Amino acid sequence: MSPGYRMPNQSVKAGEAVKPEDTHPVTGLNVKSLITSPGDNAILKSHLLNIQGVAWAGEAEIVRVEVSSDGGTSWQHAQLAADRARYAWRLWNFKWGAPNSGDFVIAVRATDSRGRTQPSAPVWNPSGYLNNAIDQVRIHVQA
Repeated sequence: MSPGYRMPNQSVKAGEAVKPEDTHPVTGLNVKSLITSPGDNAILKSHLLNIQGVAWAGEAEIVRVEVSSDGGTSWQHAQLAADRARYAWRLWNFKWGAPNSGDFVIAVRATDSRGRTQPSAPVWNPSGYLNNAIDQVRIHVQA
């Protein structure tokens, strides 16, 4: 883990170099969720969708997954699958009805048992490690 898999000890500006002695090893994972279906830029014919994905938090447990279709103004709870284990993905799904035809951005965020929730923007670091920003997919719902 020298010099790889290391994070800066202090926040740094995007593109700023960091000396190896000013870093610490990555030893855990951040809370994160991803949308696995529908895919980005999907064109869908139904207004009723089953949005699905995975979430994980390393040593902690996923306790909540939320989905937004209005730019993060409001969030609705997804249903978590019953299977759960430390260090494993937790499956989730969400039934969503498009209010009309058109373009939408579906976003997802997870919260773990330590109270950590995915941020809207990643914390920058030179290697891009632990990027856990809110995941989004763009979809088009046809009439």
